[in-house]
Amino acid sequence: MVTAMEYREIPRTDLRVSRITLGTVELGMEYGIGAPGIANRPQTTEAEAIIRTALENGINLLDTAPAYGESEIFVGNALRAISHAEVYIATKVGPFGDENIAPDAVRQSLERSLRNLGRERLDLVQIHNATASQLFNSPLMDILTQARDQGKIGAIGASVYGEEAALASMRHPDIVTLQIACNLLDQRMADKVLPTAKQQGIAVLGRSVFLKGVLTSRRQHLPARLDKLKNLAATAADWAEGHALTLPEAALRFCLAENALNSVLIGVSSLPELHTALAIAGKGPLPAHQYAETCKLAVSDETIIDPRFWGID
Repeated sequence: MVTAMEYREIPRTDLRVSRITLGTVELGMEYGIGAPGIANRPQTTEAEAIIRTALENGINLLDTAPAYGESEIFVGNALRAISHAEVYIATKVGPFGDENIAPDAVRQSLERSLRNLGRERLDLVQIHNATASQLFNSPLMDILTQARDQGKIGAIGASVYGEEAALASMRHPDIVTLQIACNLLDQRMADKVLPTAKQQGIAVLGRSVFLKGVLTSRRQHLPARLDKLKNLAATAADWAEGHALTLPEAALRFCLAENALNSVLIGVSSLPELHTALAIAGKGPLPAHQYAETCKLAVSDETIIDPRFWGID
């Protein structure tokens, strides 16, 4: 159990969010690495218990998206059953292509999310897989800022892949949060993106902490074509073991040691996984000397560390 959850303000908003965010993609669809033929998605009762337990332990931010199967619907239904819950929801619009974004499609997405989640206002709406073209050469941001001014959106953010999209997102004056991949193997955002975000007062949400299961025991189920990735995870596991840490513990505490991350997203597919993650978070960040050593685990080849190249749903 997390005995003292840390909270951080999101600049230019009225949001004060927990250092741990509960990602809900695994509650809405099959996701991540798992044993062949065995479902990762929890049954409804357990999934509801996951949300309830997260809230009881101080987590006050849930991350979802229309693209996450039934996630929005499930989160909305679960929260209706927990009427006393004080929780923020971060959802998304898209993903869209770089051309011909239909304004009506964006508006309909927002209205659908409001209905699914049972909300009068969406606390945070992030552009899913945002690109510079979408931000500056399409009607997307105009529609989102209009919805914000109408009170349908509290704040606008961008969820991105890669340094170029991250830096472009932070150039837009209406973007207040940035969601990026950050983990033991993928440290590509550390050099430019995180310092820029800190300088500009952009709140950063770190996702892919466990790299879709690679930084857990699930790595054993990686297909043979991803043996290089499996070997890199094994190297990280050996490093963790040398410090009397499990690999998931090292992975989560690494992200908590990155002070530039306002909140760290954890995705779980079972209640025991959530309890484990909460226990790990309760230990706090990696000590400075261990954190400094993790740079040797970083991988720069995006074809290895970016799940879009794996051929796994």
